[in-house]
Amino acid sequence: MDIINIFLLDGMKVVGELFGSGQMQLPFVLQSAETMKAAVAYLEPFMEKDDARDNAKGTFVIATVKGDVHDIGKNLVDIILSNNGYRVINLGIKQPVDNIITAYEQHKADCIAMSGLLVKSTAFMKDNLEVFNQRGITVPVILGGAALTPKFVHQDCQNTYNGKVIYGKDAFSDLHFMDKLMPAKVAGNWDDIQGFLDEFDGDGNGNGKVASLPVPKEESKGDVSPVEIDTQRSEAVAVDIERPTPPFWGTKVLQPEDISLEEVFWYLDLQALMAGQWQFRKPKEQSREEYDEFLQEKVYPILSEWKQRIIDQNLLHPQAVYGYFPCLAEGNSLLVYDPQAVIEGQYIASDAQPIQTFEFPRQKSLRRLCIADFFLPKELAVENGKMRVDVWPMHAVTVGEVATEFAQKLFAEDLYTDYLYFHGMAVQTAEAIAEWLHGKIRCELGFGSEEPDNIREMLQQHYQGSRYSFGYPACPNMQDQYKQLDLLASDRIGLYMDASEQLYPEQSTTAIVTYHPVAKYFSA
Repeated sequence: MDIINIFLLDGMKVVGELFGSGQMQLPFVLQSAETMKAAVAYLEPFMEKDDARDNAKGTFVIATVKGDVHDIGKNLVDIILSNNGYRVINLGIKQPVDNIITAYEQHKADCIAMSGLLVKSTAFMKDNLEVFNQRGITVPVILGGAALTPKFVHQDCQNTYNGKVIYGKDAFSDLHFMDKLMPAKVAGNWDDIQGFLDEFDGDGNGNGKVASLPVPKEESKGDVSPVEIDTQRSEAVAVDIERPTPPFWGTKVLQPEDISLEEVFWYLDLQALMAGQWQFRKPKEQSREEYDEFLQEKVYPILSEWKQRIIDQNLLHPQAVYGYFPCLAEGNSLLVYDPQAVIEGQYIASDAQPIQTFEFPRQKSLRRLCIADFFLPKELAVENGKMRVDVWPMHAVTVGEVATEFAQKLFAEDLYTDYLYFHGMAVQTAEAIAEWLHGKIRCELGFGSEEPDNIREMLQQHYQGSRYSFGYPACPNMQDQYKQLDLLASDRIGLYMDASEQLYPEQSTTAIVTYHPVAKYFSA
């Protein structure tokens, strides 16, 4: 235990300080954690049976909330805390509140942490806090995940919970809080309601708690005028453009043998992979030249190794479904018709009824763009008793459940660095397949001659048209993704969205495509 407490834990403390100061990047932190784990495993046979548990600095329960399968952030917290002397009870993904409470009571946890990536997960976190209140739980609760903001945690969530709520920006912020909490509890300097007593001013303003928020003004009970929705087409979007004819109407399924991963890897967003997923970020004191040299010497070989390993070991199962749907615009809505209703190449009967309708928001200022503007208006479509239709491409892609299973295997085997690398590759490969398939669609619609010859211009949208995903500003309604997946019949590739608006398998993405030359990303 002296070896662990004096040497190994002190070493991990230095690792944490180096990471916090920007001198050590996350993959090297994880390599240190692997070393720590291996050393402790070697020492365990020499310990008394209860030494490891009794010597833990504290007990920490962590879970991804119900409906959410994202676990990379939660597992990084587990790695960092467990290798810094804490006993971590990692409940896994999609955990209902009763499971979290049972684990808290069973293990007498000092802290509960909840993680989630989805916007809907933030609502589940607030609901869970209310249940904690009802059950008399007041221990500190850490909330983390990409959809959270400090304001939401410190105000909305803190004002919901009787105890203290902490914003978990990353794994090390969780560690720093626990390293502060546990000595404070021993010294009698912590109160579940007030927080750290030496930071409590006696007027109800404990740390982290917003004592008084502005009281919202009471809304008028009188008549409320209906909000007028602007449906006038943007003048910035030309109507008289050539409308392409797709190679087929309806959908096609692409299986792994139809998708070359070697070709797909060309479309990888290396900035998103290396700096975002792998967190090889440039230290402040490092020059751009030094950083680029580091990437070439250290990181690109890792990328080459994982590309080859994924292909050789069949670690990803790329699949896609894409297709072309007849459509017409009407105000801010896009009317989608049955592909089988198309006659004479690009016409439908004048009395044909849409099988689905999508409504999009319009910008209130700037160019007043709306996705519906990029398509042929219905009022201009009638020709000789028929209606000419426009074409709306859509697609859904996945790298398969095999990606999640292999990532979990690496984590379970304490191969933390490989876990980070592979998870990042799986996520970004799914995005690369979407980029590749969008390029295929552009070529099939006749815009292949305008394709960029390098990935930088590709990622900067130096091509005709754009692709959008539901949940983003131009098409924010996530419920529309259910309609999209139904039209694509995405269950043929095992891809679906559950009641929590979570896509399965995890490493999957969907898109709607516009070919209009004005169409680029825009905010609502």
